[in-house]
Amino acid sequence: MKHLLTLILVVFSIGAYSQKEAVKEEFKLTELSKKTVIDSLTQKLEEFYIRPNAVADIKEKLNENYKKGTYKDISNSNDFASKLSTDLIDFSKDLHFRVVYDPEWTENQKNKSDKAVQQKIKALELAEAKKKNFGFQKVQILEGNIGYLQFDYFEDPAIGSETAAATMQFLNNTDALIIDLRKNNGGAMEMGQFISSYFYSGAELPLYKYYTYEKNRKKIEREMWLLPSVPGKRLADIDIYILTSAITFSAAEWMSYSLQNLKRVTIVGEKTAGGAHPIDRKVLSNGFSVNIPFGEVKDPITNQDFEGKGVMPDVLCKSEEAVNTSHLLALEKLSSKNKDSLNNLSWYIPIVKNRQKPFVVDGTTLKSYQGKFGKSELIYEGDNLYYKWNNMATFLLAPLEQELFSIEVIDSFRIKIISEKNGITGIKRIYENGQEKTYKKD
Repeated sequence: MKHLLTLILVVFSIGAYSQKEAVKEEFKLTELSKKTVIDSLTQKLEEFYIRPNAVADIKEKLNENYKKGTYKDISNSNDFASKLSTDLIDFSKDLHFRVVYDPEWTENQKNKSDKAVQQKIKALELAEAKKKNFGFQKVQILEGNIGYLQFDYFEDPAIGSETAAATMQFLNNTDALIIDLRKNNGGAMEMGQFISSYFYSGAELPLYKYYTYEKNRKKIEREMWLLPSVPGKRLADIDIYILTSAITFSAAEWMSYSLQNLKRVTIVGEKTAGGAHPIDRKVLSNGFSVNIPFGEVKDPITNQDFEGKGVMPDVLCKSEEAVNTSHLLALEKLSSKNKDSLNNLSWYIPIVKNRQKPFVVDGTTLKSYQGKFGKSELIYEGDNLYYKWNNMATFLLAPLEQELFSIEVIDSFRIKIISEKNGITGIKRIYENGQEKTYKKD
């Protein structure tokens, strides 16, 4: 279990906060400075940690480690921060804990009442967020007019809402939407609130209710509801699919969990990591800081959370199969709902199935398909089958089924092999609109 927690810590440490990957050592890490960091850490735990009854045990174990020399051979500040993070997670089983060594950040925080420092902090955060496009990594339209959105962290809408709104408007003519949170490690829950509000037509529904501890254990209770207004068109009437993995974490889990309980989405993929507590980053001594879980969130419907348990998908599958699995689900559901539609959604199903698990036809069979069929010709070469038209253009064929092939760069028609007892007798061009043209073998 300890090795698993360490692995999760390494994965989550990638994106929660903006900072340099490697920080220059600015002071010599002595045994005294290590003890000072531990003391300041336990003080912050006593002031803010959501589980006050666990603080004494965590404090005792950290001090015990120090006394028996667990940290004695660590001379690098970043290594010391990493070890403290691992220990905090191991002692508490709370995945949100993280100790960071970043003297520049802590110095800025100490002086953040200074307007010039405030502006500097905001400018740095904005510049870093722009480099990551505020978390939005990919947006596209898949076959069958299925929208696909990948975003890898939840930026504060105060600076990210314009990009979020533009992204949602790009997707507003789609017939279903896939939201990929498989790499999303969380961030601002307000972004989850903003995006979720696009999936309802102005309904007044609570998404989260939560409380936090401020200094001196003052308890602050809040609720977060769907927003009454969002920029542009809503996507209130289409099916939504959320993709998850074992490292989907924190705010990304909350968005998934909340919309699942509201029965607004279908979650596809793996069970999530299980980090439900909101965090705040607190300054420690000697350039260190710590992410402390300082609140608790509950779902208004279940009155529960997923801390330590994770969010269970509606459709379980391997993370790497989630896009194709959800795409197939969307196509099949749309096809069943729109049987009289001019759009032949079933046309795309073999393509998506083949993308997930390519169909293989052996070379002997492919070779047997060779021949001339009027102005068409099938050629077997280099373990591949090619389609040649009118001695002009030649295209690679990809098997969708044993006798059905798609054509490289052409999706308006496919090639179907016609076989009878005495062998191959012809081919068909099968068009997306259902029309067919048959060419007999010469």
